[in-house]
Amino acid sequence: MNDFTILIILSVFYVLAGACNAGFNKYIVSQESLGLKFSHGWFLNLVMFVGESMGIPVFYIFFNKKKSSKEDKKNDEEAKYIHGTQQEEEGEEENEQEEKKPEINKFLLAIPGFLDTCSTGLANIGLILLPASIYQMLKGSLIVMTFLMSKFIVRNKHTCDHYVAIPVSTTGVVLVGLSAYLNADEKADDGGNNSDAKTTLLGIVLMLIAMFILSIQFCFDEHFMRKYSCHPLICIGYEGIFGFFINLFLCIIFYFIKCGSYEDKEEPTYFVKNMCTADNDNVWRPENIVFAFRQLINNTLLSILVPITIIFMASFNIFGVSITKYGSATTRTVTDNCRSFLVWIFFLMPFNQEDLIEKFNVLQLIGFLLICLGAFIYNGLFKLEERMGNDSKAKIELKKLNDIKEEKMIDSSRQTIDEK
Repeated sequence: MNDFTILIILSVFYVLAGACNAGFNKYIVSQESLGLKFSHGWFLNLVMFVGESMGIPVFYIFFNKKKSSKEDKKNDEEAKYIHGTQQEEEGEEENEQEEKKPEINKFLLAIPGFLDTCSTGLANIGLILLPASIYQMLKGSLIVMTFLMSKFIVRNKHTCDHYVAIPVSTTGVVLVGLSAYLNADEKADDGGNNSDAKTTLLGIVLMLIAMFILSIQFCFDEHFMRKYSCHPLICIGYEGIFGFFINLFLCIIFYFIKCGSYEDKEEPTYFVKNMCTADNDNVWRPENIVFAFRQLINNTLLSILVPITIIFMASFNIFGVSITKYGSATTRTVTDNCRSFLVWIFFLMPFNQEDLIEKFNVLQLIGFLLICLGAFIYNGLFKLEERMGNDSKAKIELKKLNDIKEEKMIDSSRQTIDEK
């Protein structure tokens, strides 16, 4: 089986795992148990980090190659001289450069773990407030946020492709958000109750803030991967472990913070209703992990979906790293856009729960296509810079060759004069 076939298989499983993960998460937060919906965004964060931490055992089982003995190295060197190719030599140079990097201090990964905790916690609340497809498509804003943060934090040099892609992606994100807001406004009551539109707007804002924090995390990941020697699965695994304990600590704190206690006739404020979660005693907290476990045990579907989500999250990360290995980061980014489309198609189907069925929206489709186009351009799929710069580069090279020829002609003529 060649690398291309493996890449196709990995891409299919990557898209399916990611789509199932997003779809199951939406189903989880829509389920009712003990008379209330399972609206526990920070608890879902814990589940996600358990899935990420699975990267460590997977790395040591499948990806960690034991160091060969001295005799094996000698044999490899002899084979290299006999059957070596230029690609193998380049691979050896890359390995040598990787070996020169110092080992990363695992506690440094607590920084991206903390950022991941904050971003995913806010995104999970956004998932509760937004349709699944809008939630997934708004993740396209991550390209814009990462572009800005990498420019100011990591000091990356951006190409022409990046500068073209950013306004395209930004327009797409605006159109997707606008389509969600207008659709929610249509659902509002005739009496002027605009709570649906307000809730959608709050979800969009939370998603954008989450992507902003996530872009900072990506900058730290990039910095650590450049400076230190660390396999991506190890990074994901330790970020998952640190993120789990940080998130667990936050959940314990949130449990002792009361947003309010309301009697049957009293209605909680708009902020409390959307940012906090209630229990059977009508006590609202930012997160109630005790009541979340009670709901989980009481609902059979929830107790099945949550462990499955952990498996899909772990599979999603593993397949993603494998795609980067057999293909490239560009391949992974382009493939990831298929996940958003698959999630949207799934929730358009009429067999879903009534409150989860979405309506087709042309504005959303245009926005999604622009987000995809921006992602493709950003990752150099169309190679705009090469096409725009080929003529000028060719002219510069031709001018250099002409200058060299002229210098040689002048030197040769001077030499003949000197000989005379």
